Amino acid sequence: MARPKTKRPGIRAQRRARKQARILTVARALLRDHGHERLSLRHVARRAGMSPAGMYEYFDTRDDLIDVLVGQANEALAASLRAATQGVPEPLERLVELGLAYIRFARERTRDFLLLYGRHSSRRSLAEDVPAGSEYEAIVAAVRDVVGAGRWDGELLPFLEVLAYGFWSSIHGMAMLQLGHLAGFRADFAGAHRLLLAGMARSWQRADWAKAARSPAAGRPPR
Repeated sequence: MARPKTKRPGIRAQRRARKQARILTVARALLRDHGHERLSLRHVARRAGMSPAGMYEYFDTRDDLIDVLVGQANEALAASLRAATQGVPEPLERLVELGLAYIRFARERTRDFLLLYGRHSSRRSLAEDVPAGSEYEAIVAAVRDVVGAGRWDGELLPFLEVLAYGFWSSIHGMAMLQLGHLAGFRADFAGAHRLLLAGMARSWQRADWAKAARSPAAGRPPR
């Protein structure tokens, strides 16, 4: 049986896709060279060899352009985390590799990283689902695997995100120190990060989270 032919996009659609890709490439370069605050549609248009009016065929506002760039940065980060953990069978080591990949992404793709976390989260409460395919979904899954998936049901489930938030805060803080205050400081940060993240994960594996959840000192997890 003959396979149905896949319809290729027309010349006009291909030309539009190429021009949009060009706009995004230029915008990303401007972000790298000048930062988020100085990005404007007019500036992008000039560097892309377009008229400002022509830009509005692709993006209505500067925020629309940035939304696309943020989406691409999110996809790139999530892909980096997946690549770093693929084929790592041991949950503790998988969590450590995920953390190291997050810090490495911040160092290697700094503008994308800062752009990504310079905006408010699209998820507004724990009642909303974790965005599928996001870097945070990968963090939650890795933390769950380290502690033990069987423990996370019923009223204990909200504590999973408490731990995920703790791990995320730790690796994000490490990344930000590398990009700012400790940039250029000579030390074996990779070794320190691996040691600290592995120690954190081991302590979580040993903890009795059911007991911790019932402790008055623990209070209730945020909702």
